[in-house]
Amino acid sequence: MNKMKKTRDMIYVSQMHPNNCFYSYGVEFHAFMNGVSPRPENLILLQHQFSNAQWNPHSRLDYVTREELDELIEDDVYGYGDFCWVDFAREEDLDALSDNDVAELLFFGHFARPLHQVPKVRFAYYAHDDGWFNKLYVTDLHDYEVLLANVIVEKLRKLTGREFGPIPTEISTALLQFTRDGLYIDLSKAIMDTAEYKIPIAAVGHFTDMDNVYELRNKICEYSTWLVYSKSVWKLIH
Repeated sequence: MNKMKKTRDMIYVSQMHPNNCFYSYGVEFHAFMNGVSPRPENLILLQHQFSNAQWNPHSRLDYVTREELDELIEDDVYGYGDFCWVDFAREEDLDALSDNDVAELLFFGHFARPLHQVPKVRFAYYAHDDGWFNKLYVTDLHDYEVLLANVIVEKLRKLTGREFGPIPTEISTALLQFTRDGLYIDLSKAIMDTAEYKIPIAAVGHFTDMDNVYELRNKICEYSTWLVYSKSVWKLIH
């Protein structure tokens, strides 16, 4: 049965660490899975409370395949508290994990950081209170660029009931570059009229405490950069 998924109206993304690591607020698990392309098909669950996970006897790790993934996306992930996973390509890959591989995965699941190196996966994902705090390692920065652009558009659709076209590459690339200085987008302060939709964005620096990020809503009074959608065209105006 479908559940109503919470859609936060603020996005913060900080790329300040090596190994293509991003800290974010406002990117829920369902938004992540619907925004990334192509979507991962199999996940090793390192911290979770999903009742329909499978278990691999070789690695002694829980996992889900494409058959269970939609059910996981619809589950109350927020209720898990901590939620941690990495993706993998094929079920037989689990039987090929070495002791060192398992140690790296368990360490990441416990501390949300690598023991010696980031697990050799496309995504290594840790979240607390779904959408409140996310720490994500990505192998390919283009994956995050696509994800961020898609999340913005999908949140706007859900929050406004309007349709928005995809964000073009030149703007999604610029938004990814903004994350190096702490990208902050407050969708609740967007300005809408019949001709255009203006979304304020700012570079606010780097945070890992999302309480501080949430407080920015009441601290930022002026914005110098706007993401604008007008006549089915996206623009970034400084």
